[in-house]
Amino acid sequence: MPRFLYRARDGQGALATGVVAAVSLEAAGQSLRAEGKYIVHLRQVHEEPQDPAVAALATDSRHIRRQDVVFFTHQIATMVETGVPIGEALHCVQEQTANPHFRSVLGAIVDHVEAGGDLSTALKRFPRTFPPIMTSLVHASEVSGTMGTMLDRVSSYLEKEEGTRRQVRHALAYPLVMIVMAISVTVFLLTFVLPRFAKIYAARRAVLPGPTRVLLAISNSLVEQWFLWVAGAVLAAVVLWLFTGSAWGRRVIDYLKLHVPVLRGLFTQLYLSRACRAMGTMMNAGVPLIDTIQIVRQVTVNAYYDDLWNQVDAAIKQGLQLSDPLSHSQLLPRSVVQMIKSGEKSGRLAQVLNRVAEHTEQEFDQAVKTATQFLEPLMVMVMGSLVGFVAIALLLPIFNISRVVAS
Repeated sequence: MPRFLYRARDGQGALATGVVAAVSLEAAGQSLRAEGKYIVHLRQVHEEPQDPAVAALATDSRHIRRQDVVFFTHQIATMVETGVPIGEALHCVQEQTANPHFRSVLGAIVDHVEAGGDLSTALKRFPRTFPPIMTSLVHASEVSGTMGTMLDRVSSYLEKEEGTRRQVRHALAYPLVMIVMAISVTVFLLTFVLPRFAKIYAARRAVLPGPTRVLLAISNSLVEQWFLWVAGAVLAAVVLWLFTGSAWGRRVIDYLKLHVPVLRGLFTQLYLSRACRAMGTMMNAGVPLIDTIQIVRQVTVNAYYDDLWNQVDAAIKQGLQLSDPLSHSQLLPRSVVQMIKSGEKSGRLAQVLNRVAEHTEQEFDQAVKTATQFLEPLMVMVMGSLVGFVAIALLLPIFNISRVVAS
């Protein structure tokens, strides 16, 4: 029998929500009115896929920005802390959401919560939209009865995480733009400018300088055999995609992140700040350490950190402390391990981890500035050398163009 979700007021004006089973929408309305309820909203509840993976695929999360999730969490935290019921808060945020894709996700969450389900269970149905740490903290707040406080903590965590994400994107965007510009300018010079000079020398049977002949050969190849270049580019993209998708390729890339001089400081501070912030936040919320490690694994996406968390997980299950496996790892500074050990002895591990995260985030900011300051002159030098070589190869024949034309 179909089910209908309703929002109605009783004789005293109190708002109530629930689900009623009836053969039709009219029959559901008659049943509610017979109970003395004044209907505010009534609609049929459509069955949703029970598998979280199916529910995640039902919504295109590419159109949902992390800023939307942060704003949603902040709004819910504010309303819940001021005494607004969670169902009404969700319904209000859904109506104010401008993103249609995110609004559809919130609609499914509102249906689940108003039907009597938990908010954490509803969020888990969309793992590509809501990060695991968010669903775990919301679940912990439901158990402890601290929903408002916990949602505010989740909002703060997501804001810091989004700020870190933007810093990394900005640091890596500049060299990428410079590389694209260098390649574009070089291809333009080789395919449009150089062939016009070549016609002059071909007509006069002049001998071109060595650098110009090299570029002319490349130019002729680009113009006459462009399909081979396109096929090569596609093949290289496929090989790169297969390489990065393989376990071996991932380990190679992750190794470079942790050992290349400029990137090493950037990614090391990034992983350390994320891990400490996530562990401190979840331990403050009362999440078990085993579950915390599984969440931290997902915020430090690196094969070598995966190995570390596997060792930590095995050690904790054997009854050892968190600092025991960390002390044997080269991925964490000795000072951080010592602070974690001190936090375990004093019973203030969560507070210590948050302090470490704050200090590490400051070092991460400095690492981003250092990487940017190093990459900017490096990319200018590389781009200048590439374009300068092409320009010199073009200018060498120009120096003799008057003699060639006169002859």
